[in-house]
Amino acid sequence: MEKKYNDFGKIIIEKLRDENFFNYLKSIELARKITKEDYSNLERNKNYEPSLQKIDDERFEFINSLDDNQKEQLDKLILKTLDGTAFNFLREIEENFHFNESIGLIFKGKPIEDIYDEFLSGTFFGEYFLWVNKFSKYGEYQY
Repeated sequence: MEKKYNDFGKIIIEKLRDENFFNYLKSIELARKITKEDYSNLERNKNYEPSLQKIDDERFEFINSLDDNQKEQLDKLILKTLDGTAFNFLREIEENFHFNESIGLIFKGKPIEDIYDEFLSGTFFGEYFLWVNKFSKYGEYQY
């Protein structure tokens, strides 16, 4: 059944992991590409809420201050957070659909509860580990 749900696994990994990590990496790259002085000289959007600009400035300073090892650890922490969130989301769907206490999910017209027992891992959320290894652009599941 593995190939039958490859499209489903790709969607889960792309939307719950890779897109978010890619956006994080873009912000990291920008902050590490320029100096604090260059950043402070950038033209500011006058219509931007000052409190939001302050958050952006603080994030820039934090990211810009990281050495390579710290950045690597932050990358792993972000991936761990994304993986944990996706895993918990998928587990919530599977563990509580029998009690009508959870959100539902439909793939190609079938409710997930009608197909999850066809997964290689035997569980919907367990499949996430396999999908990460198979489809993610950003390496293995982070514990």
